[in-house]
Amino acid sequence: MKIINDINEFPVLQYPVVSVGRFDGVHIGHQKLLKICKESALQKDGKVVVITFDPGPEEVLFEKSKDEIKLLNTIEEKASRLEKAGVDYLLIIPFTKAFSHTTSLDFVKSILVDKLHAKEIVMGFDNQYGYGRDGDFILMNKLAKQYGFSVNEVAMEDIHKLGVSSVRIRKYLSQGNIPSANKFLGYKYQMSGNVIRGNQIGRTIGFPTANIDVKEKYRHKLMPPGVYVVEILLDEEHFYGMANIGYRPTIRQDKHELTAEVNIFKFNRDIYDHTITMQFLEKIRDEIKFDSLESLTQQLKKDREQACSIMLRYQNS
Repeated sequence: MKIINDINEFPVLQYPVVSVGRFDGVHIGHQKLLKICKESALQKDGKVVVITFDPGPEEVLFEKSKDEIKLLNTIEEKASRLEKAGVDYLLIIPFTKAFSHTTSLDFVKSILVDKLHAKEIVMGFDNQYGYGRDGDFILMNKLAKQYGFSVNEVAMEDIHKLGVSSVRIRKYLSQGNIPSANKFLGYKYQMSGNVIRGNQIGRTIGFPTANIDVKEKYRHKLMPPGVYVVEILLDEEHFYGMANIGYRPTIRQDKHELTAEVNIFKFNRDIYDHTITMQFLEKIRDEIKFDSLESLTQQLKKDREQACSIMLRYQNS
């Protein structure tokens, strides 16, 4: 997949099949839409093109809540998921206040038609675009006749009569319902990063942890504080463990910053500076402030027992 950050550098393609959206999570609904894009592109010797935005509209238009914005993917994770879904070209448009005033008519004419020369637009049933989000499927169909492209509307993916959406997945994650979130995503929710040196306190209480650098990279990623059962990917190997995401309120620090640390089961290796990925399976509990390290240690022993029980269930499934 080729990633393009400047629309003026977008190549002229023979048959671009284009879809536009935030694609937060690249969940099973998005995957269904992208599968239709790919099938159409293959039939017509075309290429799948996705247009997304970074930063997103929320970060630009609602500055007061900038640090409160929580998404399912970083832009790097999104790109990786889109590539796996068969996207050939990812056009990332910087969303600015000036760009936010682009009308739906101008968006279609200046970007989809003049810059990308789109032959086919694939849209979700509720896809909106343009200033005030006044552009919809009906308008796109009207403009298609005017500019000579076709439009394909994709219905909402449905699981157990529930519409799949990024909003619903965020709600599941916030509630600690990781299995439902993973089911709607179509993959295990995850965080990746380099292993860095921590304060070594875990080693002193019998729970050595790999500390993952997440402070800036995951500033806008949704991962509610708590203790989780995780599957760890390290190079080509798979392990299980329990991870703590949060601010370590029990440990005395001058400043409590977001941390991610994982106790890998049956593991004793130096992996500093290695990149590992944590895939979340289930949440055990919320993050708690304990009165002492002794109390924390006792709770961690209970957490490990519960995590091992959950781990066995996944290994045998």
